[in-house]
Amino acid sequence: MIGETSPVTELDGPKIAFKLLIVFLLVLYSSIPAIYKLDALRPALLIAVSALVMMIIELAQLRQSFKLMWPQSTMVLAFFGACIISIPTAIRPDHAFQQTIEVGKIVLVYLLLENVITSEDRLRKIMYTLVIGGIFPAIGVITHYKEGILFEHSRAGWRGVFANPNDAAYGLIILVPIALILASKTNWPVRIGIWAILAAYILAIFLTFSRGGLLALFGVILLMGYKQKSALIRMAMAAGLVGGLVVIGLFWTRSSGGFTHMKHDGSVQERMATLKAGVRMFRDHPFVGVGPGESSAAYALYRTPEEKACGCHDQLVVHNAYIQAFAELGFAGAIPFMIFMFVSLYQAWKLESGPLGSYAMALELAMWGIILCGLSGGFIYTWWPYILVGMIAAGKRISESGGTTRATLLTG
Repeated sequence: MIGETSPVTELDGPKIAFKLLIVFLLVLYSSIPAIYKLDALRPALLIAVSALVMMIIELAQLRQSFKLMWPQSTMVLAFFGACIISIPTAIRPDHAFQQTIEVGKIVLVYLLLENVITSEDRLRKIMYTLVIGGIFPAIGVITHYKEGILFEHSRAGWRGVFANPNDAAYGLIILVPIALILASKTNWPVRIGIWAILAAYILAIFLTFSRGGLLALFGVILLMGYKQKSALIRMAMAAGLVGGLVVIGLFWTRSSGGFTHMKHDGSVQERMATLKAGVRMFRDHPFVGVGPGESSAAYALYRTPEEKACGCHDQLVVHNAYIQAFAELGFAGAIPFMIFMFVSLYQAWKLESGPLGSYAMALELAMWGIILCGLSGGFIYTWWPYILVGMIAAGKRISESGGTTRATLLTG
C-alpha cells in the first residue's frame, strides 16, 4: 500500500497552484476586474503569477521537474520570441512592446496549465471551471442586448475580454463541445443544469450576430454529429442544425447586413480588404512582420486607393488569424503559431482512441471551433487557443504517463 501511494501523490502535482489556476480562469471569464474597475490592480495577473510561484515551490517540494511538452512549449516560446524581435522594426514599437507583454502573460498561464493539470480528474475539473465561467459572459451578452447596450447598433458584447461581440462569440463557442461532453458523462440533475447553460451559450452567440462565430458553431456541431456512433443522435443533431438555419433565416440580422447580399455588404468588403492588406504587409516584411498587434495601424498604410474610398475604418486588424500571424510576425512567428495550433489539433484527435476518450474529443472539437473562428477573425493574442492547447498538451502527458489509470485507483 505504501509503495503505491507515492507515485499517485506525485501524479497529483502542485495542489495550491492548481487551485489558483481555477481561480484565475473564473476571474478571466467573469471579467470582475472590468466590472468593478480593478484593472489598475491587475488581479488576474497577480493570481497567475502567484500560481506560477506556487507551482515552482511545490514542484521543488515534490522533487518534480518543470515540464515542457514537445512541440507546443517550444513553439509558444518561439512565438513569444518572435514578438520580442519584431518590436524594434514595428510600426509603433511602444504599442508592440505592450502587446508583447500581454503575450508573455498568456505564455506564463500556458506553462501553468501544462504543468499543473496532471490527471484526468484535474482535466475534468478545469473543463467544469470553464463551463461555469462561461455563464458570466453568456448572461452578460444577453443582458446587454436586452438593455440596448450594442456594438454597431445591433450586436451585443459584454465586458473585459468579451467586450467585442466576435470575441464573446469565440470564447463561448469553444465551451459548447466541452459542455456537451461533460453533460454526457454525469448524472441527470447535473446534465439538466449543463443543458440550461448550453441554452444560454447558444442564445448569447446568436445575439453577438457574429457571422464567423455562427458558421464556426455550425461547423463544430456538424463535426460532433459526424463523430457520433448512434444514428439517433446524428439525426437529432442534424435536426438541430436545420432548426438553427430556420431560426437564422427568420430572426438573424444586423445593421450592416446578414448572410444575404454579402457581396455588397460594406463590413464584409472591409474585412476582405484587411486580408489583402495583410498579404501586402507580409510581402514587405516577410521575416518579422510589421510588429505584434500592429496590423491595425499598418492597415491605413497598406490599403489601396479603391479600398480607402469606402469611407470605412482607418485602423482595423487583419480579420484572419493565419494571415494576421504572417503580417504581424512574419515567418518567425507564423510558423511556430501554425505548428502550435495544428499539431495540437492532431494530438487531440489521436488522444480520442486512448484513455481520455471523450474528453479528448471535446478538446479536438473546441480546437476546430477556434480554428474555424480564425478564418474570419484575428485571435492570435487572445486567451482561448492557448488555454485549449495547454489542456491538450497536459492531456497527452497524462495519457502517456498512465495518469488516468492511477487517478482511478486513487479514487476507487
